[in-house]
Amino acid sequence: MIVYIMLFIFYACSIQNADANEPFIVHTKYGDVVGYQTNSARLFYGIPFAQPPINDLRWNPPIPIDKWAPKVINATLPAPACPQPPCNPASPICPPSFSEDCLYLNIFTPITTQSTPLPVMLFIHGGEFQLFGASAPIYYSERWVNTTNVIVVLIQYRLGVLGFLATGTGPNDIKGNYGILDQRLAIAWIKANIDAFGGNPDEITLFGQSAGAQSVALHYVTRDMQSFFQRAIIQSAPMAIPFRTYAEYITPSVLLAEELHCSFGDVSCLRAASADNIVAAQKIVNTKITSFEILLFFEPWVPVIDDILVFGQLYETIQNLSFPVKPLVTGTVFDEGLYFVFSKWNQPILPISYIEIALAFFRGKAFKILERFPPVGEGDQRLLLSKVATQWVFACPTRIFTRKAALYYYVFGYPLNSNTNVSQKYCNGHVCHGDELPYLFESNWMNTTDAGRRISQSIGMYWTNFAKTQNPNEPLRIPIAWPTVNSTDEKYLYFQDPLQVQQNYLKDDCDFWDQIGYRENF
Repeated sequence: MIVYIMLFIFYACSIQNADANEPFIVHTKYGDVVGYQTNSARLFYGIPFAQPPINDLRWNPPIPIDKWAPKVINATLPAPACPQPPCNPASPICPPSFSEDCLYLNIFTPITTQSTPLPVMLFIHGGEFQLFGASAPIYYSERWVNTTNVIVVLIQYRLGVLGFLATGTGPNDIKGNYGILDQRLAIAWIKANIDAFGGNPDEITLFGQSAGAQSVALHYVTRDMQSFFQRAIIQSAPMAIPFRTYAEYITPSVLLAEELHCSFGDVSCLRAASADNIVAAQKIVNTKITSFEILLFFEPWVPVIDDILVFGQLYETIQNLSFPVKPLVTGTVFDEGLYFVFSKWNQPILPISYIEIALAFFRGKAFKILERFPPVGEGDQRLLLSKVATQWVFACPTRIFTRKAALYYYVFGYPLNSNTNVSQKYCNGHVCHGDELPYLFESNWMNTTDAGRRISQSIGMYWTNFAKTQNPNEPLRIPIAWPTVNSTDEKYLYFQDPLQVQQNYLKDDCDFWDQIGYRENF
């Protein structure tokens, strides 16, 4: 996800001035929680939903939190993010602190006197399954909950090696998917306790972006999760990036063990390593090719196919469900692949290098892909490679998911448009992965232009309407009617200024990718 350079001063001032706001106490089943009330919302940071996953609980399923009463939880400051590779400390999306004790959630509620419980929107953050946290300023939702009268919840989960390493299925193995189990426990905690915050436990919408969207999709296709939510929104899921099998986790597991001076399978040795050393080893392994599935270089620590929580690739699993699906919104942004291409290749890619990359990624099908997407001119081919990545990794496999399950489909095509420089230079004028987030959460409102505010109000209204009624067109007034997906013209909402209804997004190209297939081992 793109690193946003924004909101740092605003966010810091919000937290620093928490004491100047009114404290607000909520009585949960576990004990009291003290957050604070601003002029427009109530904020609760760092509510624990699990016991700290440390020592013997490292690489084990999360244990539900015990009641803390008569102790009172101080929920006025963000909890540390889960351990992860270093990020740019000048960026407000970079967590200021890290700890293995990181299984916490944040809740934003509007100030309301209505007696009817409010709908709940539970967000799962992205970051390649190894980065970021729930308290990033981009997710600051005070204005959004105030203007739409919903409750927004943001959860944390174990990341990278600590959340997704999988060595096998034996009694002494690290079985993987601990980050997914953390998410499930957080969702269950919210369902059991959100009524104390004024929320309706029977009106929960799961939504997430990037790896968070992959996570939402996993919950969406899992039978035993169906009672915990009523609808879902999947934003920019890189559905072509494959989940690993246990066999495909052998290579990264061996490399990680070598970096930590452990034998493969020696879990006691791995547990004895510090979190800092594990993350340092993870960073080194991230630089290595660990699979013939080269896309795993971009998301190396993914859920493992265990046939308990994860049954296969998302765009395949959705086609074989034996239970009714929930109402769903899916979508992508216009230039999904651009950030990943330009951040990995910081120098121009000339035509010969573009051909070499195609051969490396697509092997036996490379010539068909080069025939459809030949080099353009003699100069830099990164924009072309970004186009290929957008279609192959994001837009076209999402179309498979959409055709099977989604009621509504969108494409976000409005670039970051604010009075401050918030985007990477190469994203200027483009719509990079994650660029819809500050508009959705209304988190950069003070620096957003009038046109950007129209986009922000529109996407926020559609999302919360859907959370209230499973129809993005009601109950609040909307700028333009968003049609449902149908098999004849596949209409979708295109977020531009003004909003547009279009149809058959990338139809010919996605038909090509459907024929070619989305796995690299063609």
